[in-house]
Amino acid sequence: MLQLDLFEGVILSQEQQEKVARFKEDKNKNAKNSSLKNQQIEGTLVEAGFVKGVDFENTFGTKVVTRDVELGYSFNDTNFTAQDVTYTSTFGGVSFLSKRYDKELDKVVDRSINYFDFQGGKFECSSLTGNYRKIKPTTLLTKLQEQRANAEIIMEHKRRTNFAFADAIDDLREKFPTASVFAFDDYDRYGRNYSTIQRIKAEFPNGSYVTFNVGLDGEYRMAEKKDAEFRKMDMMQTLEFFANQNK
Repeated sequence: MLQLDLFEGVILSQEQQEKVARFKEDKNKNAKNSSLKNQQIEGTLVEAGFVKGVDFENTFGTKVVTRDVELGYSFNDTNFTAQDVTYTSTFGGVSFLSKRYDKELDKVVDRSINYFDFQGGKFECSSLTGNYRKIKPTTLLTKLQEQRANAEIIMEHKRRTNFAFADAIDDLREKFPTASVFAFDDYDRYGRNYSTIQRIKAEFPNGSYVTFNVGLDGEYRMAEKKDAEFRKMDMMQTLEFFANQNK
């Protein structure tokens, strides 16, 4: 049986009509299930002590849309376009309201966490926990509060670090005006792992340099030194240098 779409002049077969009907049914069912799950998530959060508008926001909603949809498959030549299909769609959802330190702006800014999983009354949110374990909503609230508080701590620590580095750089430039003194990201190795650490380098015109660790009080101590002349030596020159060191 064929049916003519009077508005577009497109003839749909019985099978195509059934696919359109299943598409609409699935979309409407999914919207209903999503709405119920969203209500369950919000209820669980509130019961655990989350405050709406402070700890989370919920922008979930449904709307009726009408648009063209592509159905079927190209590999078996069953694909077709159904025009002006009306169904219920969803938008928005729950987001956790956190904070983070923005290094470039040098201030704490808002952070919305939208990606998480909710099953069996527990949450999986790696953005807050750093792993993929499911935790209780009360534990999740603690993690969220800690992340917001840590953003302020990180900002204060970064500012103290910046002041300390600025003081150390000024002091080294005054003592060694021929050197190029600057902060840079260096690396420390721990077994097979590497970690990034900020240091100061004082580099001299001949290529020799010294790097420094800097404390929060502005005090600095040597981390590494490289002699440009020594690096130019070949094997025999190096051995000769070592042999004559203590003469």
